[in-house]
Amino acid sequence: MLGLVLLVLFVLLAFIVPQAPVELEQRWNEWMSDIATAVLKNIALVFNYLGRGFGRALLIAVPAAVLFVARRRWSLAAFALTEALTPLISSITKALVDRPRPPAPLVHPSGASFPSGHSAFAGATAVVVILLFTQVGPRRRMWWSLAVLATAGMAWSRTYLHAHWLLDVTAGSILGVGVALIVCGGVQLLATRRSVGASGAG
Repeated sequence: MLGLVLLVLFVLLAFIVPQAPVELEQRWNEWMSDIATAVLKNIALVFNYLGRGFGRALLIAVPAAVLFVARRRWSLAAFALTEALTPLISSITKALVDRPRPPAPLVHPSGASFPSGHSAFAGATAVVVILLFTQVGPRRRMWWSLAVLATAGMAWSRTYLHAHWLLDVTAGSILGVGVALIVCGGVQLLATRRSVGASGAG
C-alpha cells in the first residue's frame, strides 16, 4: 500500500514540477555553494561513483550473486525487477518532463534533471536489500535507519554537486522506494500463491 502511495505521489510531482526551480530549490542550491569544502566534495563524489558505472554495477552484482548462489529464485527475481524497472521509469520520466539541470554542475550528468536517477537507484537498492536480506524484528529498524541515511546521502550529494534540484532528488528517492516496495510485495504474493497451489495439488 505504501509503495502505491509513493508511486502516485511521484506521478503527481512529475505533473506539477516546474521547469524553473522554485524559491526553496534556488536557496538550497545557493546554500550548497556556501558550504562547499574539499571534504564534502569528496564525499559527494564517492556517492556519485556508487551511483554510476562500475560502482553501481558492483552494488547490483554482489546482492544478485548472493541470491543466485543461495538459489533464492523469487528473491532474485524481485531484486532484478526492482533494479530494471527503477531506471526504466526514471528515464521515461526524464524524457517526458525534460526539466533543465542546475547551472555549472561539478560532474558531467547526462539527460534531463527530473527525477534523479542516482537517488532512485539508492532508494530502490537500499529498500530491496533490506527486504530480501534482513528478518522482520527490532534489528531491522537499524537497517532501515541506514537505508534512510544512504538514500538521503545520495540525494544530498546530487544537489551538492549541482547535478539536480531539490525536487529532482526528492522525486527520485520516492520513485526508488515505491518501486522496491511494490515489486517485493507483488513477488512475495505470487510466490505464496504458487506455494499454496503446489501444496494443494500434492
